[in-house]
Amino acid sequence: MNELETMIVLIVVGFLLLTIGYSRRDRDSGVITILLGILIMFSTLAYKLYLEFGA
Repeated sequence: MNELETMIVLIVVGFLLLTIGYSRRDRDSGVITILLGILIMFSTLAYKLYLEFGA
């Protein structure tokens, strides 16, 4: 997979987790799912920085 496909997969998975977590927000598992979705969204930023700085 190239960089674009990796970014798209991360964003789609993050949005799915946020959607599922929001629909189950009254349970503890929903809150944890939202947290995972947020972390995956932040990981897209970290991955893009990694690509730009060429580390």
